[in-house]
Amino acid sequence: MNIGGGLLQFVNPATSISVGEHVTKKIFGLTLDLDTVWATGAALVVVVLLGIALRRQVTSGVPGRLQAAWEMGIGALTKQVEGSIGPRGAAVIPLAAALFVFIFVCNTFTVLGLGAKFDWLAAPNADINLPLAMALFVIVLVHISSIRARGPVGYVKHYLTQPFPLFLMPFNLFINLVEEIAKPITLALRLFGNLLSGTLMLSLIAYLGVWKISSIPIGNVLVFFVSIIWKLFDLAIGGIQAFIFALLTILYFDVAMSTEHGHGEKGELDLVDPGFPAPVDPALAADPAFATQDH
Repeated sequence: MNIGGGLLQFVNPATSISVGEHVTKKIFGLTLDLDTVWATGAALVVVVLLGIALRRQVTSGVPGRLQAAWEMGIGALTKQVEGSIGPRGAAVIPLAAALFVFIFVCNTFTVLGLGAKFDWLAAPNADINLPLAMALFVIVLVHISSIRARGPVGYVKHYLTQPFPLFLMPFNLFINLVEEIAKPITLALRLFGNLLSGTLMLSLIAYLGVWKISSIPIGNVLVFFVSIIWKLFDLAIGGIQAFIFALLTILYFDVAMSTEHGHGEKGELDLVDPGFPAPVDPALAADPAFATQDH
């Protein structure tokens, strides 16, 4: 049995795996990755169809499975936003939910991958262009929200006076600029790296198919089982990465909309109904002198 030759046959093809190759076409001087554009469009169609299906199933009575899952997810997201940003962060909920659903749908395309050089429906987040575009979109909205929350003067003051005293203003500005530049880069690379590694693993698993011991196609058997296990793992990773991207979006808005006096204090005070007495501190209520006062 030529085991050594079989192993050599298995190893060599892997050296031809390349990163970042796409079906491209130039349009108005711009190079478009057609496979990424096609996969992104397919993901958008799936998201729209999910929205239409959810809209048709919405009921005030007993919810269906899709509505129940959606309400549970939005409820958890709302608690996260209100706990970190406060009532002023309500506008972030639709954005975070839309990003999570879209990214998760894009990441599920890894299950359809065959490990080929050009898959017919590759995961679009394995192309750096889509994660970077979403990251830049989020960061721009974060800065707009920061200006609205702090005002133009407070926005500039934050970068000049934090985290060190005012006499170290140049260091403050440098540190904050590096941080803001790093945010979209790290946000994009985290998603891109995980999806690209999944795609490369599928390619490596596909190369198991050429592994033979004599005339026994042992590689084909391994490909079948290993690819199923890896795709299930990759699907879980895709869901986790979608959640992390949405969570970091919320955290970025939390930092941007906070002030030196706290997180969303004004919005929280607006929730107190003037027709009802304001809540009383239990420690203060236990004071006999306070109990004798007219409230």
